[in-house]
Amino acid sequence: MPAKTVAKRLIVTTLLLSLAGCEAYQGAPRTVKGAGIGAAAGAGTGAAIGAIVGGGKGAGEGAAIGAVVGLLGGGLIGNYMDRQAKEMEGVLAEQDRLRRNQEQLQVVMASDVMFSSGSAALQPGAQDKLRRFAEVLNRYPRTTVQIIGHTDSRGTGESNDELSRRRARAVADELVADGVSSSRITTLGRGATKPIATNDTPEGRAQNRRVEINVNPDEGLRAEQSGSGGAVAPADEPR
Repeated sequence: MPAKTVAKRLIVTTLLLSLAGCEAYQGAPRTVKGAGIGAAAGAGTGAAIGAIVGGGKGAGEGAAIGAVVGLLGGGLIGNYMDRQAKEMEGVLAEQDRLRRNQEQLQVVMASDVMFSSGSAALQPGAQDKLRRFAEVLNRYPRTTVQIIGHTDSRGTGESNDELSRRRARAVADELVADGVSSSRITTLGRGATKPIATNDTPEGRAQNRRVEINVNPDEGLRAEQSGSGGAVAPADEPR
């Protein structure tokens, strides 16, 4: 098949994969979404390189090559995060939530289970949950971990800010004690500034008292995938 025909077909495929706003894409598995994002980024980079090297004529071929490389790399990173998410789901309780947002895993742990009211001391059940959560993070070391504490609106803004920071730090300290490298972790307290429900009811306040854990591919993983296209296995699998 002529090279130009191959290039055109690959470009069309790339454009279809990059339609992130369509309903079918939004409902697609996380690995498929990662592949689409990688293909679109690869096509853009490849087109730019092709235009420079080929004086504009090489843009099509460059986009096609970039799409293939991006498709592979994006799919592999998506697969790495998918596998990690699946293991996390086995750790989380029914009232906890896990959401995929692009390449990020967003985990929300209900504070009522994690802490007593007004306290930043982890309850025994929370320690056990975080210990198992840390085991998953340790099997997938190519990610960073951001921990964000939230409170309901009762109390002063200053006290809520401090409590949310202490709760985030308590979660981080437990993960580090369970073997997660502290260099992977950052913490943040948002107090009552980011409610996800009304603060007018006990049920709503319970939802607002939460700890979020955002897990992202680290820069080394992104660079490695861009450079080699090789698969990345969890830490306890052969490499």
